[in-house]
Amino acid sequence: MATKDTEETVVPKPSLTIQGVQITVDDLPKDGDGRHTFGKLQRLIQKQLVLSLDLEEIQMAINGFTAKIIAIVNEAKEPTPVNGEEESSTESDKDSE
Repeated sequence: MATKDTEETVVPKPSLTIQGVQITVDDLPKDGDGRHTFGKLQRLIQKQLVLSLDLEEIQMAINGFTAKIIAIVNEAKEPTPVNGEEESSTESDKDSE
């Protein structure tokens, strides 16, 4: 008869570190607001992490669009060659007349 190896999966208890002390949900009384508050705090910390990542992505996008606008403005300022030649300054042409 074949034996089946069974491994128990150990799921870590939810915990938070507050002022350098790790607190698990089991450290809190089952009655009262402790576990409810613990859950809310965990959820808020998770939201903060997500928002932090979102802000990083937003900043990267802002930097990219800013660079694109700068490139567009710089491209518009470059003189357009005429007949394959570089355009000379019109002010110097007027001065020589």
